[in-house]
Amino acid sequence: MRNIRYNFLFVIGLMLTLGIATAFANPLDEKVKRPKNTGILSVKTTPTSYPVKVDGQVIGMTGTTTGAEFFLAPGLHTLEIEGPNGQVFRKEIEIRKDAKNCICLKIVETTTNRACPYDIRLDGPEKVLEGDLITFAAFNAVSGSATPLNYVWRVTPDTAKVTSGLGTPAITVDTTGLGGQTVRAELDVYDDVYDAKCRQKISVPTEVEKPKTPEAFRCDSFDSVSFDDDKARFDNCSISLQSNPDAQLYMILYQGTDKLSTTRNTYDKLSKRTLDYLVNVRGVDPRRISIVRGGNRLKTSYDIWLVPPGAATPVPQE
Repeated sequence: MRNIRYNFLFVIGLMLTLGIATAFANPLDEKVKRPKNTGILSVKTTPTSYPVKVDGQVIGMTGTTTGAEFFLAPGLHTLEIEGPNGQVFRKEIEIRKDAKNCICLKIVETTTNRACPYDIRLDGPEKVLEGDLITFAAFNAVSGSATPLNYVWRVTPDTAKVTSGLGTPAITVDTTGLGGQTVRAELDVYDDVYDAKCRQKISVPTEVEKPKTPEAFRCDSFDSVSFDDDKARFDNCSISLQSNPDAQLYMILYQGTDKLSTTRNTYDKLSKRTLDYLVNVRGVDPRRISIVRGGNRLKTSYDIWLVPPGAATPVPQE
């Protein structure tokens, strides 16, 4: 940030060299006849000439290489010289009869380089799931800055809905319906003072992932040999069901065609035994159990699934 200032030394931050000299004028050396009973005011400014006011009236221009001289009545007078950018040098001077009062002013250009009062970092999550709220937040790395900032946000795609925070350092965006897309927050930061150097336009993307479709997963699959052996397999699936309190236990029971299956291990007998064991021994809520008949196989067998909410029901295999 670069500021150029012109001013006089008596104002804070200004540079001025001021020389005031008083001497008695020698009438024999004067090239211009001086009125009687007057003194001389000599005013010089470098590098440029400016209007000279005495007691509120413009009486001429300052000199630049030598002082411009003015004849004034003895006594106190108010001298004013208006320099660059409206800066004014003002001083009470005393004019004496037959004396010269010299005022020399030097205007110095001062260039000040300052760091920007803000350095913004924009943060946002790398990924979110569809339906989540995203918070994009801006942070000023310049500590203790009191410069008021303007925050102008733009979010793409246009279907992304900003739910809060416009005009502030942080916004919240709803990602409903934006699965598979990228939400980009763009921020324009400025302060109406140092915009030419300091204005920032920054952006950050967030990927919105589609929610994964829940799937049923197989807990166990086995041929029924004896019900005591079957119960040990049921126990394992009951434990898994407890770990997934929203899931359903879905059991496909295939009817065997061998002699054992058609006499002792029939679908009707095993389905009743299985349900009784899970409910009365293992304490499983019967509303969470489904036992369906699959089809025929060489031996009666079980295919046991845990089905979370929203997952498709497994289809019996022929």
